[in-house]
Amino acid sequence: MALSDPHSGDVSFIEHGAECPDCLRYVGEVRQMDADLVASLDAKMPADLMARLQLNQELSDDAIGIPSIRRYAIAASVAVALFVGGFFLSNQFSLNTEINTDYEKLLAGVVQHMNEQPMTPVWENAQANRTVNALLASYGSELKLKQMDNLQFGRICPMGQYRGLHASLDTDEGQITFAYIKGEPLGDLLDVSYEGYITRVKPVRGGNLLIISRTQKSLEQADRELEEAMYWDI
Repeated sequence: MALSDPHSGDVSFIEHGAECPDCLRYVGEVRQMDADLVASLDAKMPADLMARLQLNQELSDDAIGIPSIRRYAIAASVAVALFVGGFFLSNQFSLNTEINTDYEKLLAGVVQHMNEQPMTPVWENAQANRTVNALLASYGSELKLKQMDNLQFGRICPMGQYRGLHASLDTDEGQITFAYIKGEPLGDLLDVSYEGYITRVKPVRGGNLLIISRTQKSLEQADRELEEAMYWDI
């Protein structure tokens, strides 16, 4: 079942995984392989990866007469053909499909803090902008946001082993959380699903920007607005 249906909700399958670390790790590898193959076949919109994976799963559930193992084999053969053809030579199509230790530590710290603080205050907009810019200035005089009409909250908070700016924005899809953690930029931008959230870790000058959302649309909106509001280089 781990290979044919790694996302199975079968009770015995889930219970066995909880008791057997080796099987749980193997199932995780199979799920990652499935995600890698799907991502490699549709690289037009990397930022929309999680939404496409969910759609792919829904379509797979509705498929008739095509066993899961056969679908994996077809996807693998097509991926190999694309690779041989030179499709992946451009960096434009490179995707992050794995969380390394530093990325996971950052995400774990921010998400843990969010879960411990489920109710985020909503301030008057002028206060939110004043506070956030005062906090950013404590990191460096060059760090500043332009006026954001949908900025709602900002505070320096403990986030796992880090301390960083915890702030929120109102978007068309609801409230999102973003965090700025000062330090060494991790490198490449990373989009990943983490504990039920759609997340983005984005290197910026002096640290890393993390955007935590429930939907891909709100994440993209927040990222665009933050990029436009940042005085410092992305």
